[in-house]
Amino acid sequence: MLAKSLMSLTQSAVTFRTLTRYTNHHYLWKMSSVVFRSIHLPSKRTQKSNVGGQSLQDFPRRPKTRKPFGLQVKQQLQSPQDENICFTFATAEEYMFDDLRNILCSLEGCIEVHLPEDITHAYCFKITNKTYLKRNGDGFVYIFREGALSFWNINDQHTKDIMELVKPFQVEPYSAVLIEHENERMDYRFVAGHTKFQKNNFLLCKSNEVEKQVLEMYAFANALVLSVKLAHWEHKLDNVIDSIQILPHELMTGLQPSYKSSKSIMKKIGEVFHIRHKVNLQYSLGEVPDVYWDREELETLFVQTTQFLNIPRRVKIMNEKLSYCAHMVELVKSHLGEQKSIRIELLIVLLILIEVIFEIIHYYATPFYKKVVEVKPTKKP
Repeated sequence: MLAKSLMSLTQSAVTFRTLTRYTNHHYLWKMSSVVFRSIHLPSKRTQKSNVGGQSLQDFPRRPKTRKPFGLQVKQQLQSPQDENICFTFATAEEYMFDDLRNILCSLEGCIEVHLPEDITHAYCFKITNKTYLKRNGDGFVYIFREGALSFWNINDQHTKDIMELVKPFQVEPYSAVLIEHENERMDYRFVAGHTKFQKNNFLLCKSNEVEKQVLEMYAFANALVLSVKLAHWEHKLDNVIDSIQILPHELMTGLQPSYKSSKSIMKKIGEVFHIRHKVNLQYSLGEVPDVYWDREELETLFVQTTQFLNIPRRVKIMNEKLSYCAHMVELVKSHLGEQKSIRIELLIVLLILIEVIFEIIHYYATPFYKKVVEVKPTKKP
């Protein structure tokens, strides 16, 4: 009777394990095929193209939602001679803002232009030294708390000097290759009419006062900063996609996932939600900042620039990719949890099996010991 119970218990455990494994692999195969088709991979056309005689493999992979690097180079070479140039870079996640402001205020030929009190994430500095300017006129530098710089009519040498100056005040700096590669360049000029954005150019009203021109430049620079910051986060997301790119193939072929511990998969989940937090909560790229609430003209300039830079669509596509990545790593996490629960259940079955074996031994051994005790001779008095 005990032998039959033992065989039935063992068969049930094996059947449960086989059924659970089949169900998990079938579900994971179905879901991985969906996610695998959703995550974008670099095309052969992108890998074979080149810019200025250099292969694009020498540059970081640029998301398809942005303006191609070759188009920026071509635009720079064909820029009219009578237009000024604005360059915007992102060098770190953020700056030690007040300390950096004090250093810039102490520089010769660098005068702070006070912005309205509700603009707390940016400082503006007017460059009065003519040797620092690219063309005749005024030069301005905007420093953003988000770790970005916007240079207006500043020559290349002084741009590099300021970027070197801010390095000690950077928090989580970006790589030098990405800083050089991911930037926004816009031409601007002064016209007689109203300030507007037209045909890839900033047209500033030359009759406006300096304070108003500074605010209009701020609206344009704010949009450029968001575009550059978003480009860096897009590259971070590309790195996350590359790190989990093998998972759909492993799940489809029935192999064990590369991430075999809860710690490694939780780290990957943290990377995905860190990017999502930056895009949707900390900087709210899909919304118009509150600073433009009562400044309709500046809001129009800001919105037109963000639309030209394709920021709304890039944010939407990025959120879709983040959702796919989060779903993939959550799927692997649940798979690891199920595997762990199966091991625990098998361990419980093993303990029960050992207990049954001891009971069998005890059942058959007890009569033998009784017979030994009965046969044992008694001592004579």
